[in-house]
Amino acid sequence: MSVQYTVGDLIPKIQANIDSMEYPVALAFCQRALELEPTNAEILEVTGQVEIELDMFAEARNHLLEAIRLKPDQGYSKYMYLGQLSVEKEAIEAFQKGVELMTAEKAQLQDPVEIKLLSSKIAGALCSMTEIYLTDCCFEPEAESKCEEFLQHAQQVDPENPEVYQLLASVRLSQLRNEDASAALETSMRLWIDKEPGDAAMPIYDSRLALVKLLLELTMFQQAFAVLEGLQKENDQVVDLWYLYGWTYYCLGDDEEKSNEERMAHWEDARDCLELAVKLYNTIGSDDEAMVEHAHELIATINQVVPPSAPEEEEVVDEEIEFVSDDEDDAMEM
Repeated sequence: MSVQYTVGDLIPKIQANIDSMEYPVALAFCQRALELEPTNAEILEVTGQVEIELDMFAEARNHLLEAIRLKPDQGYSKYMYLGQLSVEKEAIEAFQKGVELMTAEKAQLQDPVEIKLLSSKIAGALCSMTEIYLTDCCFEPEAESKCEEFLQHAQQVDPENPEVYQLLASVRLSQLRNEDASAALETSMRLWIDKEPGDAAMPIYDSRLALVKLLLELTMFQQAFAVLEGLQKENDQVVDLWYLYGWTYYCLGDDEEKSNEERMAHWEDARDCLELAVKLYNTIGSDDEAMVEHAHELIATINQVVPPSAPEEEEVVDEEIEFVSDDEDDAMEM
């Protein structure tokens, strides 16, 4: 690489490669920039950002800490990245500093769009802090009060953020306040359920999968189906999607107040969905082994009550497919 490059020349090249997700190339430009200006806080931060994308977490942490040492009160994003790389109280401290800097920056803004965007980031950081107290720091004496404090702050900053209310539902569930948890989820869903796919108000796919789990815990089955239908339209090649469909149908079939015919129908639907989840898992895999194991257990339970279809029926289907495939052109289309 030419030694004639300046850091000013390299910064747009770094950003262009980040935008195109060419992270190894972006890192090479970052390293060259650091050779030229090893104490440039901006370059140290962006290097850490690229290293996170490349799973170089130790290196990213070192670069971010050095950027913070050089400019501790300028730029909130390095604290957000450091929070992602940290645990427990250290992570909370990083996010807290980021919130302070974002709040100060927000006070200087005039553009409503920029204010909305920064408000969303502040709420996101507060949610991250809440999640830490719900998990890693749940046994700390201040855990419950901090969850309340952070979520109240998040609602004030970004009152139309569905993630805030979804997390509030998790907190209320941990407090055994199920009615309040249900109300929080209803509020969360009202903010996006009628939006078109791709709308900025709609939570990401994984967040909506997590929402379904909360809805099932609260026996909000119709709402769960509404979310699952939207997820299916968006991407139907997801193991978790069909597992949750199957789990929802299973829960409906487990309701003793329903007629025997209704229960059987729900469990047949559950089995279809769970078997599809297992087939997808065998094809594309999943990190959640426990989920797939549970799917197998549910299928086995259903089979004891609702025997699977006779093999003869499957053979008829195979013969029909074989008959259609005799035509070479049609086979090519399939």
